[in-house]
Amino acid sequence: MNKKQICAIVLLFMISPSHGQKMQTIKGHCGVYFKSMKDLFRQKQKELGFYDFKPGQTVASIGAQCCHWEAAYAAGTDSILFYLEDIDTTSFTTEQTAFAWHYYDSLRGRPMTSDFKRVVGNEKVTFLPENTFDKIIIINSFHEFTYPADMLADIKKKLKPDAILYIDEAMPKKPGQLHGVCKKPMLTHEEMVILFATNGFEYIDSIDFNFRKSKPMRKIFAFRKKI
Repeated sequence: MNKKQICAIVLLFMISPSHGQKMQTIKGHCGVYFKSMKDLFRQKQKELGFYDFKPGQTVASIGAQCCHWEAAYAAGTDSILFYLEDIDTTSFTTEQTAFAWHYYDSLRGRPMTSDFKRVVGNEKVTFLPENTFDKIIIINSFHEFTYPADMLADIKKKLKPDAILYIDEAMPKKPGQLHGVCKKPMLTHEEMVILFATNGFEYIDSIDFNFRKSKPMRKIFAFRKKI
């Protein structure tokens, strides 16, 4: 299990204090999976509402790797085309993506109407098609970007004019705090807004996940590129 997979497991613990009865790992595959659609909607409804996926939209996920979160979103909506992107092909494989999609196809009880395409990028370029996406999401990966400015410049080209970029990240208790597993610096809300503004993005909104803590442990940011 590499560091990115461990970070994904840490995110699982941050998603729900009672996750043990709701999700499971599958031998031979990376990622964590809801045991029922009821559990999926119970734990992901807040995110699904914030992302506001609409039938016919094209959505990219950068740093998708195991593709388990994206497959869960696909199960909770209809007729979305997902572009799944990552640079590490150790876990980001055709077989793993197909497994995640088929898992939720079976759990859903009816065929998935959302489809996917896989794209392998590198540390500076996603290789996603330009001016294509209604939404781009980055889940628990932005803090691992080696060249964030280059990646944000590339992402700007991929978004449609009114599209939204969503960044799902763990939040530090104090500036400069390192991620407990990945050992990468985490950014505060203010640092995120400043960084994205510097790179041509306007802050729109965010949602907190507090989990009985006084400060949010996790947050999803929404940005729109400046015209």
